[in-house]
Amino acid sequence: MTTFTHWRFHIDQQNIGWLELDVAGSSVNVLQREVMREWAQIMDNLIENKGLTGLCFLSGKKRGFVYGADIAEFDDLKTKADVYESIELADTILSGIEALDCPTVCGIDGVAVGGGLEVALAFDRIVVTSSAETKLGFPEIHLGIMPGYGGTGRAMRRIEAKNVLDMVLSGRLLSANEAETIGLVDKVVKDATLLRKAVADELDHPEVPDIIQTDSDVKRAVILAKDNILSRFHREQTPAPFLICEHFDESGADWRALVKSERTRFSKMLLGEASHHLRRVFLLNEMVRKSARGDSQIKTVHVIGAGTMGADIAAVAAMSGFQTSLSDIDAEAVYEAVTRAGKLFERRLKTEEKVKSALERLTADPEGKAIAKADIIIEAVAERLSVKQAVFSAVEADAKPDSILATNTSSIMIEDIASALKAPERLIGLHFFNPVTVLPLVEVIAGSSSTQTSITRAMQFAGQLKKMPVKVKSVKGFLVNRALLPYLFEAIEVMVSGEAQDKLDQALIWFGMPMGPIELCDQIGLDVCFDVGQVLGMSDIASQALKTKVDAGQLGRKSGSGFYKWDDKKAVRPRSDYPPAELDKIAADLLAPMIEKCRSAVADGIVDSADHADIGCILGIGFPTYRGGPLGWADYPRV
Repeated sequence: MTTFTHWRFHIDQQNIGWLELDVAGSSVNVLQREVMREWAQIMDNLIENKGLTGLCFLSGKKRGFVYGADIAEFDDLKTKADVYESIELADTILSGIEALDCPTVCGIDGVAVGGGLEVALAFDRIVVTSSAETKLGFPEIHLGIMPGYGGTGRAMRRIEAKNVLDMVLSGRLLSANEAETIGLVDKVVKDATLLRKAVADELDHPEVPDIIQTDSDVKRAVILAKDNILSRFHREQTPAPFLICEHFDESGADWRALVKSERTRFSKMLLGEASHHLRRVFLLNEMVRKSARGDSQIKTVHVIGAGTMGADIAAVAAMSGFQTSLSDIDAEAVYEAVTRAGKLFERRLKTEEKVKSALERLTADPEGKAIAKADIIIEAVAERLSVKQAVFSAVEADAKPDSILATNTSSIMIEDIASALKAPERLIGLHFFNPVTVLPLVEVIAGSSSTQTSITRAMQFAGQLKKMPVKVKSVKGFLVNRALLPYLFEAIEVMVSGEAQDKLDQALIWFGMPMGPIELCDQIGLDVCFDVGQVLGMSDIASQALKTKVDAGQLGRKSGSGFYKWDDKKAVRPRSDYPPAELDKIAADLLAPMIEKCRSAVADGIVDSADHADIGCILGIGFPTYRGGPLGWADYPRV
């Protein structure tokens, strides 16, 4: 047989064909077009070979089975015809597997998701390892699409419609044991060393019969999915869940009809705006993760300031495996922070052993004695220049020559703080977002004198904390606050001009923001908004509106009232319904300042590209992923 770039195939002494996928130039298997074209050639040979007693399919990679299609290649599919051609190739291959005269078995160790699971479902039997890395599922919904290689239909041959719909609509990945319990796989073995023999043994078992389901079973599953899932979405913004339910509702229990009709709705989703943005954001997340790879050479962390931010930074560092110490002029605050960290560890780490280990890595150090040994020293004290300068002036003399000095400032220029240092090049910014234990973004801020080595190590350190770092130039507001605050101030101005604050908030919630701008001002604190506005600049109208509230002691949620009255954690607002067209217009108008600031951030070199501006706003502001970030949304070519 012909030698292929991505595949290995041989026939053993028992006339069993062994097919292994090992995609060249990639650490994992992905179903690139070239991979699929080669597989089609192999299938031509297999179909002609009438002497096979069985076909076994394994991965040639140590990391996973198949991770699905190459997402980057989706952008090359511009028309419905392009999509159909791609799907037709896959369907020909998988239908060819099903049509073979011999039994077929697929062996999975590791990740088999999306197209990877669809490939497996074309085989008579599926064997998986019980490894913690073995995960099976259809995560396509996170890209605004559904399975396109016949996965919905072929899954219906094995498991109940309600389980198929749950997998497709939730994108949830199943463990080996979960998959076996619902009938998605046929056998689970302990580890990869047993997989090849187990796969061969399964050739002797009869083909698994299709489970019996009726159209009524499918319709009940669809009704259940609509009640539990569709109520959380708007068809105009995220059409995929609605199209998926229609797909099942119309095809019913006929699995072949599901396979054939996938392409119609898959192409509609793939060529739509939501999927375009979601796929781009997926790649942007990968870009950020890649920028954070590597060993920072940081082993020990010291945090100065045991307030909410400092305490949480220290807790996350200890939880991530770093030997961490925490200091503050208020010794009691340090010990209280360590106690709170213990409760966090119990919630997140689950086992007593892991909790104990994390606590052993977190040291209460009120006097800062561990500063002399720390590889990175993170300051998280009050947001006042004089206080930060005093901290670093004292720290510089005690710190190791190669330790990184980092400030968690949210608005102060790095150069201004560094002016108190003898070696200003040592200082960088590490701007975490509150709550640190939840929000993924870290702005890694380069001052004009900051060394590239320090910035690179800080990016890697953020990655080791399982955070998402975006490099930002030292300017007022950096990226996120520079983009966020003008949007908030614009909303305040429109509110003062007479528009109902509830309508403004509803417009942005309709758009997809986690919270409207007026309610967000109250959450942040109107005093904080006013103070930051003095630094970044705001109109007289917004300034006066904020000052009036602050002078009256109405600071927002923390005082019980601001632009809204607050019932504990909930703003008391009418939450009325408004015409979608009006909400769309309001959202576009209020977001205009954010878009303008992102454009200037790119033009002025504050961030490296529009991609970085968009992912920063998605991670730091909560800009909806299916909108693609401020610039991705603004620049999308709508008819």
